[in-house]
Amino acid sequence: MFSSVLNVDQLSIAYDGRNGSHPAVSGVSLRIAGGEALGLVGESGSGKSSVALAILRYLPRNARVAASALEFQGREIRDLSAEQLRQLRGDHIAAVYQHPGAALNPSMTIGRQVTETIMRHRPVGHDEARERASELLGRVRVSHPGRVLGLYPHELSGGMQQRANIAIAIALDPSLLVLDEPTTALDASVQSEIIAILSDLRKDHKTSILLISHDINMIRRSCDRVAVMQSGKVVESGAAGDVFDNPSHAYTKALVASIPALNYTKRNGRLAETDGLPSHPAVQNEAPSPPKERRIAIACKGISHAFGSQPVLHGIDLDIGQGETFGLIGESGSGKSTLARIVTGLQPPDAGSVELLGRTVAPRVERRNLAERRDVQMVFQSPDRTLNPRQRIGRILGRPLRRLAGLRSGEVKARVRDLLQSVRLAGATAEQKSRSLSGGQRQRAAIARAFAGVPKVVVLDEPTSALDVSVQATVLNLLNDLQRDKDTTYLFISHDLRVVRYMADRIGVLYRGRLVETGSSDQIFQGPNHPYTALLLAAASDEAEPKLSAPADIEEAPNTGCSFAHRCPLVLPDCRKAEPPARETAAGHFIACWRHGKAS
Repeated sequence: MFSSVLNVDQLSIAYDGRNGSHPAVSGVSLRIAGGEALGLVGESGSGKSSVALAILRYLPRNARVAASALEFQGREIRDLSAEQLRQLRGDHIAAVYQHPGAALNPSMTIGRQVTETIMRHRPVGHDEARERASELLGRVRVSHPGRVLGLYPHELSGGMQQRANIAIAIALDPSLLVLDEPTTALDASVQSEIIAILSDLRKDHKTSILLISHDINMIRRSCDRVAVMQSGKVVESGAAGDVFDNPSHAYTKALVASIPALNYTKRNGRLAETDGLPSHPAVQNEAPSPPKERRIAIACKGISHAFGSQPVLHGIDLDIGQGETFGLIGESGSGKSTLARIVTGLQPPDAGSVELLGRTVAPRVERRNLAERRDVQMVFQSPDRTLNPRQRIGRILGRPLRRLAGLRSGEVKARVRDLLQSVRLAGATAEQKSRSLSGGQRQRAAIARAFAGVPKVVVLDEPTSALDVSVQATVLNLLNDLQRDKDTTYLFISHDLRVVRYMADRIGVLYRGRLVETGSSDQIFQGPNHPYTALLLAAASDEAEPKLSAPADIEEAPNTGCSFAHRCPLVLPDCRKAEPPARETAAGHFIACWRHGKAS
């Protein structure tokens, strides 16, 4: 009788390349009992995903694997034939990956993808399989599962796509579910839903879980035990609460210290960095909040936009002061990135205008003059969208220096060196291409490119969501350094509320294209709040599940009344009759809710 569902003993993995063998995993040992959740945490390159691929037997041909044991339910995985391996993956082990859209077939409905999985491994007819598919979607907390079965992946949000992936993965009631960064790109409320789904699977079906993530807070909330990996080795393991509350290894301590707490802001000091870059004293960052009387750097006036018949933004009015960081939060599909693209001129609005330093600018960037193009720059979530892989970093930085800053060829080289130094990259980086840089280095190069023309406003759209926690700390500290030196204004978009709390002076909360709450960072996080903001804050807390209603990604927004009424636990009759106006509950704190500002 086997004592564990998964037993990995002294696993080592190396990859053969042109320049010899490159070790990726060294002497890793793991055990997972029935119904237990083990978290595997570490930074990019630590070997986490290689361990998962070895368990699933998905390693490439150039991988060499050695282990004393690699067993599933007492059976050695390496001894299985191709047919036995197919049955194992189908019936007993399933996997969910980081990018939900890439795991789904875009040409097939969700219903067909789930039913095909069931019918391939079980002797059931189509009707029975479809009934089972509907039940599975219900298990992963999808409202109106019958409707979702008829939709294609592109018609679902990222959170709904990931729930569909989990439904497919658990269709055959596997004993082990391997999840590799399943919530990296998802909003806090959706992340909380995924955690709740995993808890249900463990409780109701005794499913064992191997959860791989660099998100320490998610591991803490959803796993019994944790193993911390660094450079291919497990450096610390134990109960999740004990490891994260009282880490003993220096690497674990550094990872935990890199994560901003919900009550920690840039005024409290710098975030801890672990990448060996020059450190800076915390006092440099202890600046007061921007003064109330300040020049307005960017203003949105009545911005509305729709894609086809689907409205995305509704009359957005927003002012951001010079030198201020304005955080924008909300679920996927709330309109955050659309607003960012409108501010930068990449997407013209259907109605409304954008003002830069008091002057209305053209809706399209092509029609803005040189100074206006220079003054508003953008940093994207993925630096690969900004950096040309065929060009060296020096040339990438040199182009905006010539076109936006107006430098002569002889001046560009020295300025490129200064830019690289400002983002803490070596001067030799100028001769490298982006593919030879790490993710954190690429993002810092992208930030250097955005600052090449000394912009007045920088729009940051999820600039750290794909980065490890220590690299994230480096980038956030860097952004604050650059802002302090250049008095730059930031529109900072993120689904990570801890990051927004740390960075933002003021915050706006978007729900279905409407600003439902705006205020200072302290006002938003200390309340009182709009019910939707309260949901987001509860989802970002250390509780296992939020107390408020779950996301309802596919439900139609009401034509009249408050757009949040169909999800709100505090709904009043008035809420379904008219959209509430934004009311000032305290100086500078506005909430669009019928419950706030009503006479008692």
